[in-house]
Amino acid sequence: MSRIVEPTRLPFDPPISRLVTDGKHNLGTFSRPVEHLNQLDAESSIPRAIRNLQLKEWQAFQITNGEWFLCGAVYSAKLLGLVQLIATHLPSGRIFRWLHRVPAWKVSVAQGLSGTTSTGEAAGFSLNIVNEVPSGSLRVSASHAATDSLPALELTARGYCGPSEAGHLVISHPFTENTTLYSNKCAMAVQATMKIGEEVVEFSRDQSVLIMDDHKGQYPAPMKYDWVTGASSSSGKLIAFNLTSNQIQFPELYNENAVWLGNEVHRLPSVKFTRPGGVREPWRIADLRGQVDVTFTPLVSSDIHLGPKRFLAEYYGPYGRFEGNITLAGGEVVSVDGFAGMGEQKFIRF
Repeated sequence: MSRIVEPTRLPFDPPISRLVTDGKHNLGTFSRPVEHLNQLDAESSIPRAIRNLQLKEWQAFQITNGEWFLCGAVYSAKLLGLVQLIATHLPSGRIFRWLHRVPAWKVSVAQGLSGTTSTGEAAGFSLNIVNEVPSGSLRVSASHAATDSLPALELTARGYCGPSEAGHLVISHPFTENTTLYSNKCAMAVQATMKIGEEVVEFSRDQSVLIMDDHKGQYPAPMKYDWVTGASSSSGKLIAFNLTSNQIQFPELYNENAVWLGNEVHRLPSVKFTRPGGVREPWRIADLRGQVDVTFTPLVSSDIHLGPKRFLAEYYGPYGRFEGNITLAGGEVVSVDGFAGMGEQKFIRF
């Protein structure tokens, strides 16, 4: 492990109610949800309709009980939509991928997290994320009819995200002077039941974690980033983390790296991803000071590529386990050994 030089204490900025005020972006990293997600109200020489087409939006979630890891999303790239649930059983390597690319009008991504729904339907698949986050509830339901290659799916889940139950990592960070990334990530306890064919899997509230990501980005083209997330509640306390290296300016100040301990969120410094053996072999995620020293070992592959020779999109999203430590600014060392999770290496031209 790397030697800790000087742990970085990154504070949260005062809360905001709007992403844009008087035509200017409100930049920062916040611990409370933003009510008005009005990115497109920013002053710009580019027409609003074109900027809207450039805005990639999704609401995603991950759920794990240590053995199963689920990744669901309603995604809109304006020209193309995606609705998915991927369920991976890490001990056996089994993976089920209910995934459909659809016209963007077939998906709807929530605008805010109070009394809203993200939803998508395609070819017998339905996924709904119902947001009552200020009231402490996030509900997920998904169903898919059986096909020749996949069993039927039924999923119901409730995440518990009241102020005393879960902490938020909310960002408004700059890609350029006039384009930003908004994200609200929240790790919470979850109670869920999943039925795959005749197999029933229970996710108990005291042993399972849901990580939500409400996400809207005016990404540069091509869009690219590295990302991992993992979680565990097996010790009796919820622990989760998010580590990203993306196209944001000034990453030492603006990054979405954090660790959750129960309802507390601790910000982390910028990190670098290295993959000496390629995407199929272990990934190392570390910062310059040694606060973050984490290894992700892919166990189950999940790739999506588009276009000739992957020209339009090259995406690797494996599932696996972590080992290593994250050291907080106060000196507390958080072990992530054995945590279930996933990673992404993403490159998209459109």
